[in-house]
Amino acid sequence: MISLPKKVFISILRSPVGTSYYTEGLRLALGVLGGTDDHEVTIAHVGKGVLCALKGVDRSYAEGFLELFQKDGAGNLFYVERESLAEEGISESELAEGFGVASRDELREKMLSSDAVFSF
Repeated sequence: MISLPKKVFISILRSPVGTSYYTEGLRLALGVLGGTDDHEVTIAHVGKGVLCALKGVDRSYAEGFLELFQKDGAGNLFYVERESLAEEGISESELAEGFGVASRDELREKMLSSDAVFSF
């Protein structure tokens, strides 16, 4: 049986402090990318989830997962919603390396064109 590549959209909606949702979202993304099929994954940080993308945030609990994305050459699949940054009073200069900024409409289009959508 031949499997076609799927588009997967994962949204991170919660702060990284005091929850494991961020790490679970990363685990899912790696599971999707780790198979034999060539799936396309988008990870969008929205709402309080933008706090996961800030410089200086303790990512020690997720560092192993993040290193695997870099080793796999997955490219820039991490996005932060521009409107959420504004709502949280965060400037783009406060984001860590590797995070692209996209508008709510751009992320909505990515989500609507996906075959599977997950929220954490």
